[in-house]
Amino acid sequence: MIQVARADPIRDSQDIATLIQICRTEKKTVLNEYTADEEREYITNLPPRDAVFVARVIDGPFAGFASINKRYRHSERLKHCGETGTWIMPAFRRQGIGKVLWEKGIFPWCQKHGFKHLGFSILADNREGIYFYESLGFRVCGYHRKLVYGYEGTFIDAIEMELWLQK
Repeated sequence: MIQVARADPIRDSQDIATLIQICRTEKKTVLNEYTADEEREYITNLPPRDAVFVARVIDGPFAGFASINKRYRHSERLKHCGETGTWIMPAFRRQGIGKVLWEKGIFPWCQKHGFKHLGFSILADNREGIYFYESLGFRVCGYHRKLVYGYEGTFIDAIEMELWLQK
């Protein structure tokens, strides 16, 4: 059984930082590398509409996390837009953890805080991630050639994905 909760800066920072590093090693994220202290500071200082949710096996290990942030901080006309992401520990992938994070964390948070449109860029070769988001209802809405300054000094293509929460 999986438990989803808002991230606790003390309890969850090391696990989140470790998972980000794993995904960087796998070349499956655009996130920077963060220390546990940097992650703790980030979670502690999140603006009111931003959130990080963690998934843990009840009385067990950390399984993953998902985040939601206001996407365009410079425009009130775009305050309905959020940027999101989901990261799952390798041992827990393809077991429904990501879906649970969304059903119990991200989707209710978006409804409560007025997010109507979600979007983000994902590395074009992250097929597993793209399929996951499509299963949630996201659609590919753009392609960015060589958008991401990648690994070993290369540039990597990215796909833009979006989801309208309210039609």
